[in-house]
Amino acid sequence: MNCVRSAFAVSHCGIAVFQSMIDSFVYRPDASRAPAGSTPSDLARPFETVWLQASDGTRLHGWYLPARDAWHELLYCHGNAGDCRDWVYAVLPFVDAGCSCLVFDYRGYGESEGKPSERGLFMDGEAAWAWVEARALAEGKPASILGKSLGSAVAVHIAAQASPASLVLDSAFTSMREVIARRLPHLIGFAVPKLFESEGQVSRVRCPALVIHGAEDSLVPLLHARRLHSRLQCANALKVVKGAGHNDVMGSGCYFDWVLAFLRDPIRFTSLQREGPVAAATEEFPPYRVDRVS
Repeated sequence: MNCVRSAFAVSHCGIAVFQSMIDSFVYRPDASRAPAGSTPSDLARPFETVWLQASDGTRLHGWYLPARDAWHELLYCHGNAGDCRDWVYAVLPFVDAGCSCLVFDYRGYGESEGKPSERGLFMDGEAAWAWVEARALAEGKPASILGKSLGSAVAVHIAAQASPASLVLDSAFTSMREVIARRLPHLIGFAVPKLFESEGQVSRVRCPALVIHGAEDSLVPLLHARRLHSRLQCANALKVVKGAGHNDVMGSGCYFDWVLAFLRDPIRFTSLQREGPVAAATEEFPPYRVDRVS
């Protein structure tokens, strides 16, 4: 009996260590490089502190940055590393272009309560979308969702069951299980649990969708974007940023051109656009330029 108990204890410990390794790869809330206590006011930006409550009661923190003469509401679901203090920079060009943005932290990130998990992040995204949707309704404006990397899985989950005006998937993956198996080969592939299976959900998205990806992405290879794009049943477009990797895709001058043109008229954009390199910016949509905040 003691041998059985010992074997069970060792097995349980091994599973816990294994899960910890997966979690440390998927969720990196401690990877922030931003100064403690920093807010958009440090960038001379007006903002509202937003407190959300997920369906399980977890309290979530976010920032809403209103745009001057706003024409669109945007929910930004950020990547796995850092928190709002880091990711606020990603939404500033959208705010400058007239899109009011909510950037929020998943559970366990920043000032949000709890511990991150797949189901938890899905509930967090649902709460954030409910807030943006209500705001958009009150303002009489369309609302869309942009998901970056890990946030793309949250965005797909929301869009598969809600009705945003459009969906943008930036550096998206088909399945976190595949990303883990590729990046951590010492973890036996079949032992990695299914996690954030966007490929199985994306066909349920009914709003127009833009998939944008770096051609040289080594963390999430371009094949992931192609597979997601092929599964979409809605009006859609795939844009590939030549020479870009996973974290610098926004550095392309055409990134914001494409996304903003898509948000303004997703049906027209998807009907005119075809997959092409960064140099193939369409003439139908004049380039949008941003003075980047350093």
